[in-house]
Amino acid sequence: MLMSENGTESASLKAPSLNTDNSGSASGAAEAAARGTQRRGLATTFRSLRHRNYRLYFFGQLISLMGTWMQSTAVSWLAFALTHESKWTALILVAQILPTFFFGGLGGILADRIPKRTLIFCTQSAFLLLALLLAGLGYAGVITPWKLVIITAASGLVQAIDLPARLAFVMDMASREDLMNAVALNSLLFNVARALGPAAGGQIMRWISPEICFVANAVSYLAVLWALALMNIAGSVRVRARRRGWRNAVNGLIFLAHHKEFVFRAIWLGVRSFCDGMIFIARRRDLLLLALLMALISFCGWPSQTLLPALSKFRLGSDEVGYSWMLSGTGIGALIAAWTIATFGSLKHGTRMLGAGIGIVIAGLILLSLARGLAVAVACSAMIGFGLILFLATSQSIIQLSAGDHNRGRVMAVWVVMQSGAVPLGSILAGLAADRWGVPVVLRVLGLGGLAAALVLLLIFGISSPSRSDALEVLR
Repeated sequence: MLMSENGTESASLKAPSLNTDNSGSASGAAEAAARGTQRRGLATTFRSLRHRNYRLYFFGQLISLMGTWMQSTAVSWLAFALTHESKWTALILVAQILPTFFFGGLGGILADRIPKRTLIFCTQSAFLLLALLLAGLGYAGVITPWKLVIITAASGLVQAIDLPARLAFVMDMASREDLMNAVALNSLLFNVARALGPAAGGQIMRWISPEICFVANAVSYLAVLWALALMNIAGSVRVRARRRGWRNAVNGLIFLAHHKEFVFRAIWLGVRSFCDGMIFIARRRDLLLLALLMALISFCGWPSQTLLPALSKFRLGSDEVGYSWMLSGTGIGALIAAWTIATFGSLKHGTRMLGAGIGIVIAGLILLSLARGLAVAVACSAMIGFGLILFLATSQSIIQLSAGDHNRGRVMAVWVVMQSGAVPLGSILAGLAADRWGVPVVLRVLGLGGLAAALVLLLIFGISSPSRSDALEVLR
């Protein structure tokens, strides 16, 4: 029966030579082994999807993030098209990220004290309403650069609460042993959307109007809301405690509404929570180096995205389609990095992946400053996206595994706040400089300056950090 199941039953019907049988068996075994290896490879890459809650979240977020990137592309291009100045594109990014810098600590407190699914459901609903507001203003014909900045700032305020909760929610949806894979898959789905969303948004803006991008984003949030509603969190840790935390938080908000003098105390609580997370990171030399490198790469790498509209129009002679293709190029590179981490990522290879990420970002910035054609610019954007995600996803996994269940939200809030401070600062400086000296000069300065600063940090902290003992401690 075993021979029959392996597809060699013809041997009993027609007596071929022994060598032929062995050859056929070997060939069949090799094919079966190859198929098995391929299945195991896919199972390894997507192993976090075996958790039902994470699977729902993954596909809901994939649809939602597609709409988010379509809207982000449309808002940034509108800001540039209305003014022809890079500083407005930078202001859009600052408005989106800076609220997280100021209120990320509060978001970390809420993530630790309120059921994360409920909190995320509320923030995603708020994003939906803001997208509808953008669409309404667009169809009414009253869109101005400042209105784009204000609505983006409101979206950034919601994100300050949403992002720490979503980062900490990964542990609730996937097991500890699958955390690094889940973080990488989160990066993967984010960058699938980043690769497809801007390209789709650019075509929609050319063929129809930017307002359709806003409507599509609003509809896309229904997917993640549906996924959150279907999740079963009965097995989550301390569910009853979190429900009590949710009721206490609601009662606290009602109290603050009637006693506004306590708002400053709530802000102080957020600052103290942020300091707790900062102290935890500062006590670990390896984590402190990682956090500073993250801020540096965010400061030098992400601002390049705000310069792409001017690069497309003034350097490459293109339009919104060229801009959207460069954004998609960044997404494609980031997608490849996320797949690489999901498949091969481990703390054992963490130091190499971090170093490779920094080097590729710097090389991509310098080469983009020299690009004269759209195809080369898209390839350089892909390099930048690959390096950024290779570094950021790996470092985020190490930080998450270093924190405990009791303070993970606060530690991730510190991570978010540092990144959300570095990105807008770099963006606004890059935008102002590009309007004065041109995009190519600024890109070269970002690349060479980032290289010099990274070398200085490594010399100060010692190239050997993080140590192997620290990595083993994270694994425990």
